[in-house]
Amino acid sequence: MSPSYILIKGAIIIPQSALTSRPPDTTNITTINAQNHIITPGFTNSHHHHHLWQHPLRALATDFSLYDYCVHLRSTYGSLYTPDDVYFSNYAAALSLINNGVTSVLDHCHVINSPAHADNAVRGLKDAGIRGGGRFVMGFGGGAGGGFDQRAREEDAVRVRDEYFRDNDPRSALLTFGIAPNEPDAQPIDKTIRELQKSRAIGARLITLHIALGHYDIFHQRTVQQLADANLLAPDLLGAIQASGAGIVSTPDTEMQMGMGNPGPVVWRAGDGGCRVGLGLDIASNQGCDVLAQMRLVLQMQRALENAKPNPNSNEEKESGPPIKLTRKTMDILRIATLGGAQVLQLDQLTGSITPGKKADLVIFRCDDIDTTLIVDPVGTVVFHASVKQIDTVLIDGRLVGVDWLGLRGELEGRSERLRREAGGCGY
Repeated sequence: MSPSYILIKGAIIIPQSALTSRPPDTTNITTINAQNHIITPGFTNSHHHHHLWQHPLRALATDFSLYDYCVHLRSTYGSLYTPDDVYFSNYAAALSLINNGVTSVLDHCHVINSPAHADNAVRGLKDAGIRGGGRFVMGFGGGAGGGFDQRAREEDAVRVRDEYFRDNDPRSALLTFGIAPNEPDAQPIDKTIRELQKSRAIGARLITLHIALGHYDIFHQRTVQQLADANLLAPDLLGAIQASGAGIVSTPDTEMQMGMGNPGPVVWRAGDGGCRVGLGLDIASNQGCDVLAQMRLVLQMQRALENAKPNPNSNEEKESGPPIKLTRKTMDILRIATLGGAQVLQLDQLTGSITPGKKADLVIFRCDDIDTTLIVDPVGTVVFHASVKQIDTVLIDGRLVGVDWLGLRGELEGRSERLRREAGGCGY
């Protein structure tokens, strides 16, 4: 049987590309008429700790502080999850991301309460078909149930890596394996060093760390500097510094809500300094999967900060004036949300741009309604005028994704109700 192909005709491509190759001579072609459509690369949710298992508890954490989140979500609700809860949570959360045009995600799963929890977390992501350039990241810490302690999780990580991720190369495997050691600010640095070494020995493709900065670094650990001094920073470790080749990712909604600083300068200053930078989403129990909203938020926030600075053209040294020119462009933030995130996840040779030879991770926006008709500027249309309702088609690795939504909806409703009932209204 001849291979199948998808032929997309008539679309506006962002960034502009000379993709003029003739389709292969085969009858097994699906044609998409994309007149009045815009195609972008798939968005990359490059935050190193997106916790997909919390999907059935959406909106529970919208008024949570970080303290509330740790007490209620990670401790109470996390202890109540069954392996089947984890499967349907990861499966549905990945589909929700795809529905919002996100084709790559890094799932930090810190609800590993048994080997079956780990198995089902992997299975949910694989069944959804999302690119695990987002990787499946197995947490050494964070499990809250069943007596499955850190030593047991470390041992099981070896099994999971061997059983599901023998091919841990993103060039051939849609989903790859990573590890998240415990929060280094809550333990001595030598324990973090041991966990990093163990993670690399197991074969984790990426390693992610929660690291406290500013007023959250109450013990003044200066973890990043200590790891740099120990020569342990490397491209497989996210959240480090430019010299190591690692990346920096901003999650605007969470950072603003939970007192983690202003996300605008994190993205732009780091990018100006040569770092790989991306945008991400954090906890599924708080914000949704709308990357477009995150793009607008972090772009406009930075513009506001720069517009408030003294006008260099003014005669008065400290006088502020209206901006003469905006230095941060819509194309800049679109790049950060696509190719930038792919660079952070070390996937930029495979995805993040529409380039011959790369994987076909694509988002097709329909632009024929009252909000998007008249495509004066395709980039501006996507960044400032489109929403999830205009996302017509998403392809991952050149494949379309389908789902039995009614059946999945019933599973989610039942499991969410049971979890909230067993938690006794904790967090409300």
